[in-house]
Amino acid sequence: MRKVLHLENKTTSEHKYYGSLVALWKDNEAIPYHTIKRLDLSSGWENETFKIRVGSLLTPADVKDGKNNG
Repeated sequence: MRKVLHLENKTTSEHKYYGSLVALWKDNEAIPYHTIKRLDLSSGWENETFKIRVGSLLTPADVKDGKNNG
């Protein structure tokens, strides 16, 4: 499985998905990289403008093997 970061921009209602913190930061430099890097994103994070959630990208092999059936 691969980690996926979901970014919601609350001011524009835009939703974007990223495969790394660096990609998220490069596309949204309003959030300083040093801030993103030190966050514990296991429970998600939000401020007045942004909400970040972490999920998993499931592949057919993940579903077939029953790794995430629950």
